[in-house]
Amino acid sequence: MRKLLCVVCALWLVGTLSAQERRVEYDEKNNTVKITRIIPQHVPKHDFRLGVGTPSVASIAVMDGWGDDLEFDLRDEMANADTYLSDQRFTGAYSLSYTYHAKRWLQWGGTVGFAAAVRSRLANDTGEKVRSANQYMVAVMPTVRFVYLNREKVQLYSSISLGALYGTATGWMPWGDLTLFGCSFGRRLFGFAELGTGPFGWGRAGIGYRFEAGKK
Repeated sequence: MRKLLCVVCALWLVGTLSAQERRVEYDEKNNTVKITRIIPQHVPKHDFRLGVGTPSVASIAVMDGWGDDLEFDLRDEMANADTYLSDQRFTGAYSLSYTYHAKRWLQWGGTVGFAAAVRSRLANDTGEKVRSANQYMVAVMPTVRFVYLNREKVQLYSSISLGALYGTATGWMPWGDLTLFGCSFGRRLFGFAELGTGPFGWGRAGIGYRFEAGKK
């Protein structure tokens, strides 16, 4: 009975700890269970990601100056006296990134992002579009990612990006982005979701593809 109980416990530990990369061995002679932690050999990898994020305070600020109207200009007001501006619609922040998996806990690469606020100037009498009054944002940032749970199909991580940002209300300027918490799920083809702060949005999600270095 005691031996059977040890075997059952060993099987239970195998099931619960396999995701934690442990090896459970049952010593029948001594009637004991031995648990050994296994650290898999790291294989360098590449990954590409395509994501979309919700509009953030940062992206809105660099596009249209915190949502405020442009400084009053009498000449401009006279030229546009027979028109009005439509409501503004934000497209979201789109990003494309490349990452190299240098270590199990460290990844680095780069991210480019784009966002737009769509708006038109319309004629007072007909409501027809006279011209576009869109606002844009472009970001180019090196990225470092810190992985604190690295499994074959699941990764939990945080990241920081620092680089240059262009906005129609600000021009080029240094800026940063922070992923407070991120999760990817899948092997080669994977999905991801992130919570962050910066021009790429406070909530982000997307898909990616990863492969071992030297393979495709």
